[in-house]
Amino acid sequence: MKGKFTLALAFAFGALMPAAFAADEPDYSEGVYILNEDWFGHQNSTINYLSPEGEWEYRVFQKVNPGMEIGGTSQYGVIFNDTLYIISKQAQDPAASVMGGRITVCDARTMKCIKQIANIAEDDSGNSIADGRAFVGVNPHKGYVSTSNGIYPFDLDRLEVGGIIEGTGGDGGLYAVQCGTMVAVGDTVFAVHQKAGLMVIDAAQDTLITTLAAPLDGTSQRGYGSVVRSLDGALWLSVAADVSGSGSSVDYLVRVDARTLDTVRVALPEGYGVPNSWYAWTADGFCASQRENRLYWKNNGGWFASTKIYYYDIDTEEFGELFDTQSIGWNIYGAGFRVHPVTDELYCSLYQEFMSQSYQTVRISNRGELLDSYEMIDNCWFPAMPVFFPAEEAGEGGGTTGVELAVDGAGLGVWPNPVEGVMYIRVDTDCVAEVYSLTGALLTALHLTSGENAVDAASWKPGIYIVCAGGEAVKVIKK
Repeated sequence: MKGKFTLALAFAFGALMPAAFAADEPDYSEGVYILNEDWFGHQNSTINYLSPEGEWEYRVFQKVNPGMEIGGTSQYGVIFNDTLYIISKQAQDPAASVMGGRITVCDARTMKCIKQIANIAEDDSGNSIADGRAFVGVNPHKGYVSTSNGIYPFDLDRLEVGGIIEGTGGDGGLYAVQCGTMVAVGDTVFAVHQKAGLMVIDAAQDTLITTLAAPLDGTSQRGYGSVVRSLDGALWLSVAADVSGSGSSVDYLVRVDARTLDTVRVALPEGYGVPNSWYAWTADGFCASQRENRLYWKNNGGWFASTKIYYYDIDTEEFGELFDTQSIGWNIYGAGFRVHPVTDELYCSLYQEFMSQSYQTVRISNRGELLDSYEMIDNCWFPAMPVFFPAEEAGEGGGTTGVELAVDGAGLGVWPNPVEGVMYIRVDTDCVAEVYSLTGALLTALHLTSGENAVDAASWKPGIYIVCAGGEAVKVIKK
């Protein structure tokens, strides 16, 4: 095997291990959070914790932060650089006695609240003009918050919201200027706007570069529902039948090249259209695996009648039904499922029937096997979405570390991926490969020779790494 040799990696494990905790502090880093809307008009939102042993710990934010609560109708949560960002539609539920925030920032491991921001943007009288929607991290110092009225930069050092990005908002009312899910690729942010289409933003300058309008089919102006990024680096857009926010869909997706902005339609089997939820915004049940080149979404069965999870294998161009929750007598609630970035298992929130207080979360393999179920105490939880740790510290769809991932990987090859023991790295010429964490921290440098190089990765901590060489980069998962 040409150029093959074994490399001993001297990782600085202290940088990869959790920070030390006080004896009385919780450590939630090994399990899964479930963010809940809770019952609008009755109480503020909550977040529960599911341990690796399958035990629930309820309302962990209130438990760790006595006297404090999250905002009202929380819909989006993500962990970025060991920090949990929770975005809520309101700072406080109308019936709640405690003021929360449209933005709640916590230590992701301990759930200790770092800061809450009641209003993202205000009019001259101090009234809110932008309800929260989603968050994406761009780099360790900057993120973006999408709202019912445009997109705003968020200083992650000072935890301060900046002014609206010109061209992303307006005064047309709730169903005219809503912005939803976002994906960051280096210094470019892609954000879905209900009516305008896919906005492309220069995050270095906080300016709108261009907007890709949704397709026009005859006289029917389509819209976009949400955006995700697949493992190969492509962007994928779900397509709404119109821009009214009705939730209706069409049977195709739109693939976008993040570099050239070229678009391609990908036809779906009849009835496989991805539902959108502009009419009562959620992050949508549309997500991408970080381990396989696969997309997942739920069927368009209406808000309270979806039971099927579909998949699309991008490499094989195969579509199929992964799992039908009706087989166990439950329904999928809202957008309440996502794919774990390390195990590639789906965590799916289920409910019994409309206004029932019976909920459970199930864990499903990426081949459709029901692995476990975790019933919950009775409550009107209305789950919004699972939040994983350690997770896509790069945000929804990956790619926000500032390390540009190779799409073609012509000169750089890494296999097997995921890796458990020995990993092989192929390069065209002698070079130095660098290994980064998802936060962009350089962990080690490897001297490679042309051809195949064997790397002992058995002692690596499980997680996601970026291997860079020859101007290309590959995401590597350590099991």
